[in-house]
Amino acid sequence: MALSVDLRERLLSAHERREGSQRVLAERFAVSLGTVSVWLRLARSGQRAPRRGGSGQAMLGGTDPAVLRDLVAEQNDATLAQYAERLAERTGGRRFDPSTLSRALLRLDLPRKKDAARRRAGPTRRPRRA
Repeated sequence: MALSVDLRERLLSAHERREGSQRVLAERFAVSLGTVSVWLRLARSGQRAPRRGGSGQAMLGGTDPAVLRDLVAEQNDATLAQYAERLAERTGGRRFDPSTLSRALLRLDLPRKKDAARRRAGPTRRPRRA
């Protein structure tokens, strides 16, 4: 949960007026000691306002997620490496790491059926010793 800018300003002003230690201010404003410490460190560097958030990178680097959706619809038991190859073919050669594709599939709520791929891969456990 994001804390309000007003709360940050009141806490920084109270610190400037020397109304208590960091621990006292943390208790008074009901925030953690770490939050007070970070806010004060940022304020000393001239950054009193919170950083702008929510501008993370686009999923698949801006590639249309519909392409990945189509690939899963065509063959939902493909491995992540196979999806990476096919996506590269369809999008002009840009290669994606399998872990990136795994996260994209989760975000798109596209479960993969892995049964056929598992059967091809063989047993997953080593035999027990006698």
